[in-house]
Amino acid sequence: MNRLKLNQLEILIAVADTGGFGAAAAELGCTQSRISHAITELEASLGTRLLLRSRSGCQPTDAGHQVLAKARQVQHLVNSMTDTTKDDTRMAGRVRIACFRSVATHLLPRALAALASEYPGIRVDIDDSCEEREDVAHAVKEGRAEIGIAHLPVDSEFLAHAFVADSYVLLVPASLHLYAPISWEQFKDLPYIQLNCSGALDILERCRAAGFNAELSRTLTTDTSIAAMVRHGVGYSILPRLAVFPTPDGVKIADLPISAKRQFALIALPDTARTKIVQIVTRFIRNKQFVKESEAFRAGLVDW
Repeated sequence: MNRLKLNQLEILIAVADTGGFGAAAAELGCTQSRISHAITELEASLGTRLLLRSRSGCQPTDAGHQVLAKARQVQHLVNSMTDTTKDDTRMAGRVRIACFRSVATHLLPRALAALASEYPGIRVDIDDSCEEREDVAHAVKEGRAEIGIAHLPVDSEFLAHAFVADSYVLLVPASLHLYAPISWEQFKDLPYIQLNCSGALDILERCRAAGFNAELSRTLTTDTSIAAMVRHGVGYSILPRLAVFPTPDGVKIADLPISAKRQFALIALPDTARTKIVQIVTRFIRNKQFVKESEAFRAGLVDW
């Protein structure tokens, strides 16, 4: 068997964590052909298929999961050796993150707990008060946060790393009888409540183009207020699934008649993104293992 190379294991981890060759190439700053060549060599050396490729990305095979676990152990050992010489584990500093409340609640805890365990000197402060997607970008641009978890698209001045995607859904009173397939006609007698943010307004326009013609009965700025209104039968709404998890009492969730998602990304200004401490925090947040361990991912609320 040919001797394994550390960079092959690094590339395998990157492909598994990002979900594809192209994303891994962007993550590691190399060409996609280099990613493909390294994986081919690694599979030839081990004599087994490690990744299943499809249009939607790459998924580890059973053998791939076993090799990945060992590769992560090797990577951790190498990082520990590097940390011993560079003293990275004693790195101290503060990184501020701007994001939506739902992201802070459901997607960050596992990653930040692991970060605190490995890098106890790094303090992470979270501003989860952002309600508009522009709020996140403004916080980063104005120096109030080093990292933003933003709703795409964002300005080209930011460096952006793809994160998870979250679907928009219908929030209706629990007493409302629904039948498949879901159609706009089923809601014609119920007032429509609009979430007042740019992302939700964009989705509303897409729904309008797909035949949704309900008049707005009222507009509210928070998902919790809308959920309370829906619970009391005041109306129904279209909200991000992550924003109403776990499902509040007295309401139920239904798929939209169309597919509509919001794509998140980690954003930072170029100079800030290149700093060691920001790279470390970004690596933990984007670690697919921690995302998959989140309750939101296991419940099928977000996908990579």
